[in-house]
Amino acid sequence: MTSLKLEEIITRPRQCAADWLVIQARDLGRLSKQDNNTTLLVFACLEARNAIEQLWYELAMVIYGGSMGHEIYEKCRRRRDGFLAEIGDAEPRYRQLSRFTTIVMDLDRRVPHRGIAWDLGRLKKHWHSLSAYCHAQAHPSPTLEDPKWVLRGHSLIEEVYLYFEQEMAQGATAIMQPDNMTPEARMIWEDFADNKIDEDQVRTRLRIVQPPPRQ
Repeated sequence: MTSLKLEEIITRPRQCAADWLVIQARDLGRLSKQDNNTTLLVFACLEARNAIEQLWYELAMVIYGGSMGHEIYEKCRRRRDGFLAEIGDAEPRYRQLSRFTTIVMDLDRRVPHRGIAWDLGRLKKHWHSLSAYCHAQAHPSPTLEDPKWVLRGHSLIEEVYLYFEQEMAQGATAIMQPDNMTPEARMIWEDFADNKIDEDQVRTRLRIVQPPPRQ
């Protein structure tokens, strides 16, 4: 990449979107690796962590029905651990709703894509690892001058990007809201949420209440 390419990367109109941020992280990371530039590596790690936080915000919006955008943002901003704390609170509900949604979408042939069941544990692990690159490096010996530290940073960026790419290429972030479910699906969801039935039983009961295909 040339210096013009770097200018193109850093002057892109910024977007509040997880996919935009993770692509920005990928491009900065690859340029950093090519030019052996640790400043770009730090910027790339910051953007990768931003991508994860943006995704958490987008997931929180879906979990809460998409009607609390600014309110959720302000709540995250005031909390000590910000988006990390908010997604931690929402994780149990998200995990169950995402699995239920995935089952419904798998059974409905009219759905053009599958729902993404994001691995929040994996994302949190990446977030913590990337955070080590998003603060002052303090002493160069264990950081900027350590080839292992540099290599680990590049690996983290690629891991995050490839995970986003893998998931987003196959589906979309979509979670059914209980208030929007049919009465039959709502009853099945409530039993699943209360751990009265497992996923196989959810599939069986959904097949029973599923309307017959059109002739």
